[in-house]
Amino acid sequence: MNLNRRERLVPYLLILPFLLSFLLFFLIPSVYSFLLSFAKYPGYGDVKWVQFSNYSNILKYARFWEALRRTIFYWLVKFAPVTILSFLSAVCIHSRLMNRANRLYKPMLFLPQICATVATSLVFQVILAKKSGVINQLLGTEIGFIDNKTLSQYSVLLMMCWRAIGWYMVVYLAGLTTISDEINDAALIDGCNAWSKMLYITIPMMRQTFMFAFIMDAIGSLRIFTEPAVLTGTENLATQNAEGVINLLMMNIKGGNFGMASAYGWIVFVLIFAVSTMLLRLFKEREE
Repeated sequence: MNLNRRERLVPYLLILPFLLSFLLFFLIPSVYSFLLSFAKYPGYGDVKWVQFSNYSNILKYARFWEALRRTIFYWLVKFAPVTILSFLSAVCIHSRLMNRANRLYKPMLFLPQICATVATSLVFQVILAKKSGVINQLLGTEIGFIDNKTLSQYSVLLMMCWRAIGWYMVVYLAGLTTISDEINDAALIDGCNAWSKMLYITIPMMRQTFMFAFIMDAIGSLRIFTEPAVLTGTENLATQNAEGVINLLMMNIKGGNFGMASAYGWIVFVLIFAVSTMLLRLFKEREE
């Protein structure tokens, strides 16, 4: 009896480190931040409960809606070029014609993902600077890629795409390996050309891979912070021209307004949850 009881306890002991870390570093902080979003708290002293005032103030704040618009802009505009370029790169590397060269091209395409985001932002800052930037020096111009209200958003978007293509190339490459070579050979015997095989065999059989990639891309885009914060500098007009919702969250943390920062965080959580649920339902309906 004691032996059976010990055997039943072994699985729980194995997952105990995860449960403790989940409780200490996720569940308790999440509940605490949710409660804090209904309060005004500078980090010391008494907590002043303000009910829904933080949320109502955010919804009345024009800068929040601008940041939300830019956050959705980064997600939607980034989606098409990253998906197309990363998928086509994966198809090319997976093809038999690239068997020898893929050892070179795979590391080259994945290299931007290895680079730290801050380091990448600083490099792009050198390339896109108005007076001393590499592009303006070569063209003999002074285009404000970072300072201009419109161009700053596209500068951030360019860097996001450059970093993301290599990562999603690996994701799609993993999806392509799940397709049996026998299916591709049978399609070629039946007279399918490369375009027909991709359209009617490869893409439908990679539906789950696309779903994973789309959801991960949405979550990453909606949580954008480092790229606009570092590329455009901090606490200036250029930052406001490119900032996302997370930038406002960090601004409130820096200002000691932890209740408002928690409210921003939960708004981002609701947005990510809604988008993820929408994508999951969309893919489920397509499968049915």
